[in-house]
Amino acid sequence: MLKIDRQKAIEEELRAHGSVLISDMSQKLDCSEETIRRDLKEMEKEKKLARIHGGAFLPEEHDKSVPIQLRETFFSTEKERMASHVMKNYIQEEDIIMLDCSTTCLTLAKQLLLSNMKLTIITNSLCICNLFSTASTNKVKLICLGGTLRQRSSSYIGYQTTQALSTYLADKCFISCPAIDMKHGLIDNNMNEGQIRKGYIHQARQRFLVADHTKFSEKSDVIITGLKDLDVVITNKPLSKSWEQTLQDANLFIDYC
Repeated sequence: MLKIDRQKAIEEELRAHGSVLISDMSQKLDCSEETIRRDLKEMEKEKKLARIHGGAFLPEEHDKSVPIQLRETFFSTEKERMASHVMKNYIQEEDIIMLDCSTTCLTLAKQLLLSNMKLTIITNSLCICNLFSTASTNKVKLICLGGTLRQRSSSYIGYQTTQALSTYLADKCFISCPAIDMKHGLIDNNMNEGQIRKGYIHQARQRFLVADHTKFSEKSDVIITGLKDLDVVITNKPLSKSWEQTLQDANLFIDYC
C-alpha cells in the first residue's frame, strides 16, 4: 500500500474513533509497526494528530487529554502491580473509598472486585460503574456520582458531580492525575476533571496519589491542588533525589512498589 493511502486510512480511522493504536493499524493495513510509526510522525508534523506511546489521537482545541481507550494500554503491568500493592496495604474491609476516572483506579477496581471485599466505592468513572453493575458480588456498595458524561474519559463531570461529591465523606481517596509538578503539585489537563479530583482530596480522611514514574516528568496546565494536601505517594520506580526531597518537604510518605 502506498504511503498516501496508508495515511488516508489512518485519518479515516481517527475521524471515526478519535484515536488509533499502532498495533491495530499495522494489522489492518498489513504493514510493519515501524511503518505506522513513521506515518504518524509525518502526520504529527502536519498537525493532523498527536502522537503518544503506542498510538495517536485527535486532540480537541481546549482538551489535550489522551482518550481512555489509549490510556488503558499504557504501563498495564505497572498499573496492576501498583493496584495490587494498594489493595494489600491500604484498603481494608468496610472502607469507604473514592476512586477517580483514571485507568490506574480502574485497574484497582478490577482487583477489588476479584477480592470480594466488603466496601463502599464512590466514583465518577463510568467504566468502574459498569464494572460493578454487571458483577455477581453484593458486597460492594457503589455510589456513582452522575453528572454530565465526558466521553473522552468515560467519566461524569460538572456542577452536578461536584455537588453530589460534596455530600460524601470517605475514609480514603485514590487518584492518579495526568502530571505532577514540583512547584504547583497535582496537574490535570481538563478543568472539570481537576475539580472532581480536588473534591475527592477534600472529602477524604486519607489521600493517596497512585502514579507511575512518568507522571513526574509530564506537563499539563490545570492546577488541582498542592502536594501538601496529600498523605501518601505510591509509584512504581525510585524517583530522582530532587523529587524525593520535594515530597519529603511536603511531609509525604513515598511508597515504592
